[in-house]
Amino acid sequence: MVRRIAMLLSATLVLATGCGVSEDEVVQLKEGENLSDTPYCGSLGCADPFRFCAELFLEFGRSPPLCVVENICDRLECAKEGRRCAVFDGFPGQVKCIEDNGG
Repeated sequence: MVRRIAMLLSATLVLATGCGVSEDEVVQLKEGENLSDTPYCGSLGCADPFRFCAELFLEFGRSPPLCVVENICDRLECAKEGRRCAVFDGFPGQVKCIEDNGG
C-alpha cells in the first residue's frame, strides 16, 4: 500500500512539474493568428525539414510537441507586458516568454 501511494505521488509530481507553466512564460496567439497549419511532431521529429519540434507554453499548460517554423514568435505575444517570445533548442524545443531586456 505504501509503495502504491509513493508511486502515485511521484507520478503526480512528474506531471505537475513537467507540464506546469509559470504565468511569466505564457505565450498566446496574436489576434487573427491560429495554429491550424502546425502539425504534431512524430517520434522522429518533423517531416518538413524547415520545421522543428517545440512545446508552446500556453496559459493552460504546455502544448503537445508541434512542428513549428523558425519565426513562430511572429505569430505569438506574451500574456504579460515587459516580456518577449523566445525559442529554446532541445527535443522538443520550448517556445515561451522571457524577460525583455531591450535586446
